[in-house]
Amino acid sequence: ILDYTFQNWFPMLDRTVRGVKGWQMARPRSFSTEDAVAAATAVFWSKGYRDTAISDLERATGLNRSSLYSAFGTKQAIFGLALQWYLRSFIGPRLAPMEHPGASPGDIEGFFSGLAAYFRTGGQASRGCLMINTIAEDEGRGTLLGPRAPAFRDRLAAAFANAMTGQHEPGLVSGRAQFLTAATFGIWLTARIDPASAAQAADATAACIRCWQQAPDAPGNLC
Repeated sequence: ILDYTFQNWFPMLDRTVRGVKGWQMARPRSFSTEDAVAAATAVFWSKGYRDTAISDLERATGLNRSSLYSAFGTKQAIFGLALQWYLRSFIGPRLAPMEHPGASPGDIEGFFSGLAAYFRTGGQASRGCLMINTIAEDEGRGTLLGPRAPAFRDRLAAAFANAMTGQHEPGLVSGRAQFLTAATFGIWLTARIDPASAAQAADATAACIRCWQQAPDAPGNLC
């Protein structure tokens, strides 16, 4: 009788144990995905994609290698999420006033004045812009950003153009938008070397916008 009872009880115990293991594996993650991506973004922003090791991401997020790969996939996949987080939380709010339907050249001036103020805060200003840093790091190969690089450039130009449309001669808007886009790239790269110089350049560009507001349709008035 005892032998029969044991034979029937053991398979039930085995199924129970396997069920508990399955429950443990299916438990919700005990970390915030948003916080982990934000922490990873800070590392990529400071060190660049190629100089960031998985061990750097482990230290920043508090997750081990297997947890990172399980949650996010490859290092490049983590980087893709970091870029999305950066565009949404850092770039988006800076461009939003110029992208608004009622934007004006004053919003462009505010954008560059805001950059100048940011560069004068010191600290993290020398990290530059994650998107522009990555474009420079990629050296034209297109392997790190792919279509996201021209999309970022085009978003900048479209924001500048939107804020000038209706208040500047239509034939001047596109050229000025491209000029401001190139200036933005240069200012952010300058910040990697010397944030104070970048602040001065941003102030000069803001002054340029004020000149346009005084004579918006002067053909030779690039600055």
